[in-house]
Amino acid sequence: MKKIFIFSFLSILFLQSCSFLEQNKFIETKVISSDLNEQIIYKFYHMGINKYKVDFYSVHQSDSTKLFEHFINDALFSSNTYKISQSQNEIIIRNQLFSEEKKLITQNGKSIILTNR
Repeated sequence: MKKIFIFSFLSILFLQSCSFLEQNKFIETKVISSDLNEQIIYKFYHMGINKYKVDFYSVHQSDSTKLFEHFINDALFSSNTYKISQSQNEIIIRNQLFSEEKKLITQNGKSIILTNR
């Protein structure tokens, strides 16, 4: 009886510590840019109290590439977090939380610029 109790207790502790049991709550997907070659999208996830994760992706046919991820709080999630503008082959994503300007180029040659200006 004592062995069963110890085994059960250890099993419960193990399962409690497994991160695969903590699933992030998916909220929505937004398409930033869409053309014949690729889409640029971002997905919102609720990570816990006052914490959200935003993943940016480049999607070409059935292949998706994660460009970057960004964490925000509840106040930023409920406001208009990102200001997005685009020209022919360039997308500019503005947010006051970006500390420095980054430039990414997708597989299809589209420039993604992250800036706080």
